[in-house]
Amino acid sequence: MRGLGETLKDLARALRETPLEAAQVNRLQQVARLLHRLPPSRERDGLLAVAYLRLYSLTGREEHYLRGYSYARTARLEPVRLLAERLSEGR
Repeated sequence: MRGLGETLKDLARALRETPLEAAQVNRLQQVARLLHRLPPSRERDGLLAVAYLRLYSLTGREEHYLRGYSYARTARLEPVRLLAERLSEGR
């Protein structure tokens, strides 16, 4: 698996290439930490939403869901918001 870069493009690729497996929780957390270092933008917030919602899927931690849903709303990206809403149905 590739190392993590620090640009939005690199982190988007890292998020896309990270399998949804319990062994990848640390990698997803690292992606989220690096995304927080970037200036706020719609794209960054959308990626943060996906990272946190994937963490929620793996860990079931409520804080990950709440952060993911919040970033999904901030980003105003319909597919990400719908993902958050689908996950909330299973809570």
